[in-house]
Amino acid sequence: MTRLRVAWLAIALLLSCAALLVLFLPARWALPFVQARLRGLTLDQVHGSVWNGAAGQVRDADGKPLGQLQWQLARTALWGRLDLQLEFAGPALAARGHLQRDGQGRPLWTGVVLRAGLAAWAPRLDPLQGTPQGTLALTLQHAVLQGGWPLELRGHAHWSDAAIQASTGRVALGNLDMDLTATNGVLHGQLRDDGRGPLHVDGQWQASPLGWRLELLLQPRTADKVLRNWLARLGPPDANGAIHLHRRGGLAATMETSP
Repeated sequence: MTRLRVAWLAIALLLSCAALLVLFLPARWALPFVQARLRGLTLDQVHGSVWNGAAGQVRDADGKPLGQLQWQLARTALWGRLDLQLEFAGPALAARGHLQRDGQGRPLWTGVVLRAGLAAWAPRLDPLQGTPQGTLALTLQHAVLQGGWPLELRGHAHWSDAAIQASTGRVALGNLDMDLTATNGVLHGQLRDDGRGPLHVDGQWQASPLGWRLELLLQPRTADKVLRNWLARLGPPDANGAIHLHRRGGLAATMETSP
């Protein structure tokens, strides 16, 4: 009996140690498993636990520092219930959001807030018609993803001090807003200006994994030659100087435009 009792005590002690290790697992121990899923990003100066930790520096695939990351992961993840709060802070991008899974096991983001200075991202963007300038603020109340694509989405984007840095100079656009929705994997954006800027903007776009379409009206409110010359590169103006953009790609012609 004594040996059996000692054996049970040893098992209980091992289980207790294992439980403590799981509950207070250092984040740096789990880093190799996480790093393989980050698609080129690298976490440095990792500290804290798996459940409540931070990375003092996040770097891109080229080693460029991007910012700091903090996370809080609920221990319900031990029995398969994801509950993760992320917050990122960097000179070009600041973001936070809450990640869970919906009833079908798909990633569900809520409370997402993102703010980015577009000038810092200009080298990564297509410079054909110029590079965006200004600040983009994005809020997502609800986003359900599948394979990285939003199946459901509800949010809003605001582009303040919007401008395009073109070869002919800086093209001021004003302040632009866009309502974002997605249903059954079809993204829809409704774009407009605030009514006080140099450019009247009104239009919408749709996109799905099958294609995209854009319907946009751009009409200058001023005689700014730089703005008008830039608009002329997008298409011929009508009698009122307005540009009517109609663009589509893929199988987007089969997608119906929402009223």
